[in-house]
Amino acid sequence: MNTRTLYDKEFGTVSLHERSTARRLIFRIREGQLSVTVPPYTRTETVKEVVDSRRPDLRRLFARYRPCLLLPGQTIHTRTFTIVIASGEGRAIQGRLHDNILHIALPAMDDHNDPRMQEAVASIIHRHLKKAAEEFLPQRLEYWARLTGNSYNGVSIGRGTRRLGSCRADRHITLSYHLMYLPKRLIDYVILHELSHLSEMNHSARFHDICNRYCNGNELILRKELRNFRFPTGR
Repeated sequence: MNTRTLYDKEFGTVSLHERSTARRLIFRIREGQLSVTVPPYTRTETVKEVVDSRRPDLRRLFARYRPCLLLPGQTIHTRTFTIVIASGEGRAIQGRLHDNILHIALPAMDDHNDPRMQEAVASIIHRHLKKAAEEFLPQRLEYWARLTGNSYNGVSIGRGTRRLGSCRADRHITLSYHLMYLPKRLIDYVILHELSHLSEMNHSARFHDICNRYCNGNELILRKELRNFRFPTGR
């Protein structure tokens, strides 16, 4: 797949990925940058014109994938614990989980918007999210596998926000620890989506029939709700 870039005054560097099977331009956010999948031989000028014509939609796309700032006074709920961020008296970021509350104290005099501090806070949160996910998600997967009559050959905990789950051909399922931010109905939707792949390793009409049946006819509603969910932290 050939890759090239263009520069946009608003969105910065835009990567263009040429794919032989593409029939139209597909816009995504990858690692904070605009990425466009394009059909073969698409001119860069054509992509620029489409970007200009779809600028309001692309702003909304960026807003959906931009992580929230993690600042004092913020409370974030996860499936099994609550995160409380406050200003502290120490010179270093401190994190402590007690009674299902993760207390994070930030140095009072530092710039809390600094990307390095934001990354450090997110790292503390992700460490606890992963541990909680390793305890909760395999049990939930097993529950739904029994209920739907499916069998799988293993489960791993991943870290993606854009790809919250996957199912390999060898029937191994991966679930992201970022699922722990979601309400239970959306966690279950992602799990049921991956269990549906055990019957259909694609997104065909038959796959969606299976997934919709597992979701009691609510697949489209749940998919839309998940698509609009804004995660407090990114990858």
